[in-house]
Amino acid sequence: MLRALVLSLLCVTAQAQTAHEAAAADVASTGAALALGAAEANPLGLLTLPMKFAAIRYAEGLPDGDKQTAQSVISSMWRGAAANNVCVIMSIVTGGTFAPVCAIAGFAVAWHEWQSGEIERQFWMVCAYEKQSNPELKCSFTTPT
Repeated sequence: MLRALVLSLLCVTAQAQTAHEAAAADVASTGAALALGAAEANPLGLLTLPMKFAAIRYAEGLPDGDKQTAQSVISSMWRGAAANNVCVIMSIVTGGTFAPVCAIAGFAVAWHEWQSGEIERQFWMVCAYEKQSNPELKCSFTTPT
């Protein structure tokens, strides 16, 4: 059952693409790590839940360009946190031998997420600039393949 939990969390974390999904992956992986005996390293603890919802709501209300940048920051941070949590879970399951690298792994995932969203952030900034002279402009971003 523990293997199934870890695999599920790995899948959820890997698939998180929106700020909502990244927040859910962080919350789910934090809960699982705490259930396995990990200590909460965030001094704000449960206060982060309403802060997550507030940050997402705030970002959604921003104009295009700013909105996508804020959502990218949020998604990057929480995907990194979820990756750190999954690493901690794996460390607990295997005896704790690699727990010290979990923060580095979380940072690496967050950095990769941030870097991979650069093209989309630039697109939305250009769109916001162009909408100043053409308010009727409709912008739609599709991920390059």
